[in-house]
Amino acid sequence: MKFYKYSHCAGDKSVPKSHQKDIEAAIAAITIKPAEGAATKIRDAFLITMKSMGWSGEVQVSKDSDMTITSSKDNVGLCLQTGNVARIYADIIKLQVLYFDNAISSAAIVVPSQEVAKAIGKNIAQAKRLERELEIFKKAYHVPTLVYALE
Repeated sequence: MKFYKYSHCAGDKSVPKSHQKDIEAAIAAITIKPAEGAATKIRDAFLITMKSMGWSGEVQVSKDSDMTITSSKDNVGLCLQTGNVARIYADIIKLQVLYFDNAISSAAIVVPSQEVAKAIGKNIAQAKRLERELEIFKKAYHVPTLVYALE
């Protein structure tokens, strides 16, 4: 799969280049065609590759909660969101909490592009909307973040 990137609060400088290469390789390895019902297969393909490169499984946000983010490696938090757009707000709050707790120093969020989101379902999280809203929320969400849009 192809992708494009968007940098929020210098995410492109804060996420180590080696981690960016991991994420980009995992995206490139996705061979599933975007279609209705393909979100789980896309997610699984991405996560298999990430785990093979040393990224963790789900990371708990708090000891007293079941809330998790998708993965992490060396203080970089990762959220992959191929589901409902409403979930992306929970993801950015979870990343902000981990950042405030010094559990992460930067983040990456992987979401479908607008076109891919339309192909895989309705009300799916998508990059252009996230980019617009991160700009609006800049004072509230200031984790250095790279957004990867699946194309």
